[in-house]
Amino acid sequence: MKLSLDTTRYLVWASVVVLGMVLAVVDRRVIGRWLFGLLIVAGIAGGLALTVVSPFSFGATNYYMEGVILSAGSALALTGYAVAVVARCLALRFSK
Repeated sequence: MKLSLDTTRYLVWASVVVLGMVLAVVDRRVIGRWLFGLLIVAGIAGGLALTVVSPFSFGATNYYMEGVILSAGSALALTGYAVAVVARCLALRFSK
């Protein structure tokens, strides 16, 4: 079965959201702190900084697109992270 390019792209970004959810679970159960959440936020800030510091050009000497991909991927991972944190809080609140 051959997937179209759009379907493949959606699956990749959906897996990034799921990865954010997994990182939230690992944070709370294994580490006990919000370490991966802070790293995801740092990825967003780093990606935005790359887009500002290295403006787009058609040459191969810039990091603009890497910054866009880093910030977009980190933002999607943060979305999954936030959904997992909210779901855990709701589960703890309504389980009592």
